Parts: sequence; structure tokens; C-alpha cells
Amino acid sequence: MSMDAELETWRRDWQAESAVPPDLRGRVERQSRWLKIAIAGDVLVTVVIGGAVTTLAVRAPQADMLALAAGTWFFIAAAWFFRITVSRGLWSPEAISTAAFVDLSIRRCRAQLKATVFGALLYVFQMAFCLGWVWRHSAGGGTLIEWLAASLTGRIVAVVTIAFFGSLAWYRLRKRRELAWLMSIEER
Repeated sequence: MSMDAELETWRRDWQAESAVPPDLRGRVERQSRWLKIAIAGDVLVTVVIGGAVTTLAVRAPQADMLALAAGTWFFIAAAWFFRITVSRGLWSPEAISTAAFVDLSIRRCRAQLKATVFGALLYVFQMAFCLGWVWRHSAGGGTLIEWLAASLTGRIVAVVTIAFFGSLAWYRLRKRRELAWLMSIEER
């Protein structure tokens, strides 16, 4: 089904206040499944990364290892705080109507746009923290910038950073288009 035909179907159903269109219901259910998968991913990251740095800090309780563990848990806590805050009220529609399903889709889309900004900021601060920590423990001398330019780690981080921000920009553009489309449905 094309986007225009789907939009027209939703508009008719919206104005008629009939039952929720099956394609809209299916879309919201798919989004709900992805929300659950994302939560499971967050739990996995918390357990694996948080557990690994905690284990390292317990095995070698030196100040630098404790700082790494504390920094890692700070970033994990910030991510969870954001996740819980932005996900509030996004699990199910307030009613079983087309209007409620469209409203839920709009709120989810806005939350995902907020998440792209948070993700970008979190990435920058985590990379600064982690690269500073690794540079401090590297055998080479020089400044952080010189070390990044000369090391394989720096090259890998550069490629990953470009890929991450490119993907983030693409996802953000996709979500903005989706939001504009949903808003046009709501207005009709």
C-alpha cells in the first residue's frame, strides 16, 4: 500500500471514528515489539559492560580502575534515567481508537527524535572519557590528539564515529519525515 493511499485510509477512519485500522494497529504493535527488544538490549549492555568493569575494578582495586568503573556506571545510569523518562506513557494507547493510536505513534516518534540527540551527546562524552582513560594508560607519549592520529585505536574510533553519526543523521531524517506524516494524519 502506498503512503498516500494509506494516509487517505487513515484519514477516512479518523473522521469516521471507527475501529482502529489494522495497518495502524500492526504498526503500533511492531513499535511495541521493538521497544521491548531495545529494553532487552539495554539490560544486556548493563549486565555485560557494567559487570565487566566492576569485575576489573574488584580484581585490581587501583584508583584508575575504580575511576573507569565509576565513569562507566555513571554513563549507564544516565542512559537508564533517560530511557525511563522518555519511555513513560509510550507502551500502549490511551484508548482503542484511531486518534489514540495516531497520538501514541506521534509521541513515540518525538521520543525517538529526543533519543537521537541524547545518543549523540552520550556518545561524545563516553568517547572523551574512554579515550582519555586509554590514552592515559598507553605506552606512547605525546598529546591525546597526536596519540589518536598515530594509533590504530584512533583510526578505529574515527571510522566508528563517522558511521555512528551518519546512521544517526539518517535515522533522525527518517523519524522527522515520519513525524510530519503522522502530524498530517492528525490534522485531517
